[in-house]
Amino acid sequence: MGYRYYALIGIADTLEDPHAVVRVGGRSTESFKIDLRWSHTDLMECIRTGRDDYEVVEISDEDATRFEVTQARRTAEARERDGW
Repeated sequence: MGYRYYALIGIADTLEDPHAVVRVGGRSTESFKIDLRWSHTDLMECIRTGRDDYEVVEISDEDATRFEVTQARRTAEARERDGW
């Protein structure tokens, strides 16, 4: 089964550096998290019900893979900066 990917864009975010990337199409909706794994998220439900306010933009598989690299960079920078 294929996935559909969505970038979540907040006020300070860009399509190239989104707040989060969500994939839909498996058993649950997942986001790529700081532990560098895809895992369950309720972000899309929070947006749908108005609890979060992000622009949702469908992106390609390649864009999602690029975000994985971006998230890995963010994680490495946080570990360096915060010593964890």
